[in-house]
Parts: sequence; C-alpha cells; structure tokens
Amino acid sequence: MAGPMMKTNIKKDCFYIFVNLNSDTMGMPEFYICTSKEAYKYTGQYSTRGIVTVGTMKKNNCLDKWEKLSMQSKKIKKVK
Repeated sequence: MAGPMMKTNIKKDCFYIFVNLNSDTMGMPEFYICTSKEAYKYTGQYSTRGIVTVGTMKKNNCLDKWEKLSMQSKKIKKVK
C-alpha cells in the first residue's frame, strides 16, 4: 500500500490513521496509527507528491497502536 500524503497538508496535534485495505489478498484491513509528528517524519516527499508506505509504518511499529489515542487523551485532561 502506498498513498499520496503531502507534508505541507499534515496538521499539528492530530492523529493520522492509515488504512491498508489488503485488497490484493482480501484480508482484514490493517490500521496504522501515527501522531502528526510521526506522519510528517514517515512521509516521503517528492516535488509533486508525498507518499507513505506500509513498510515504513510496519518498521516504525505503528500497526494497531490505538493506545496512542488514549495516551493523548490523558495528557489533555491533565493540562486542563
């Protein structure tokens, strides 16, 4: 899986959930959860497009990391 993702479009303080539909094997979808900093770091930027690959997401341990969402929620509650 690879998809377009321009670094200039990545918003701060957001989460990005990339979905690999596995249409080639008809398997269950895979979900890769990234913070905005991670999404920016893992995006390869070219002159006309950006791209994020499954290999990059797997290598950086983003698969099914749903706990990132709850960890951020706890940080927000502490600040308030």
